[in-house]
Amino acid sequence: MKHARESKALSRMVDLRQQGFTLLEAMIAAGVLSVGLLGLAGLSGMSLGKNVDANDMSRITNLAADMAERIQNNRQRVLDYHGTATNMACPQSVSTQRMAWGDCTQWSTLVANSGLLSAVGTVSATRLDPDPTANPVTMNRFLVTVTLNWQTRKTDVSTSRSKTAAFTTVIAPE
Repeated sequence: MKHARESKALSRMVDLRQQGFTLLEAMIAAGVLSVGLLGLAGLSGMSLGKNVDANDMSRITNLAADMAERIQNNRQRVLDYHGTATNMACPQSVSTQRMAWGDCTQWSTLVANSGLLSAVGTVSATRLDPDPTANPVTMNRFLVTVTLNWQTRKTDVSTSRSKTAAFTTVIAPE
């Protein structure tokens, strides 16, 4: 009988210890879960910032491709586009370089309305081969570089910074 009472008391103590241990396990699991969720929250903020950067880069690529296609379309007059910059008046003459002037004004409007902060586009065109008037045996190729500068947006996880993207292509008249 004495043995039965001791056995019951011992089993109650074991039960009480097991109940407390289960509570302790639950508290530790909640702590581990909260640390994991905080890490996940930080990653989602960084992911949002990277998505904004990717969106900006898509816009920049489209703007550069647009100007490169305009120049390719007017490839007999590539040098007319040299010095084009969206932050100043178009350098082309309205009377003698009408197509290049129209492309410059339209592209300036596209860059200004792109939704990018402080976006500025420039075009540089240089001759790769000798001038065909001086040397009739030439490919008459031009290296065209379209450069765009803009400011990124300040977010919770990043600061505003200046970015530049330069796109180059070789254009040869037919």
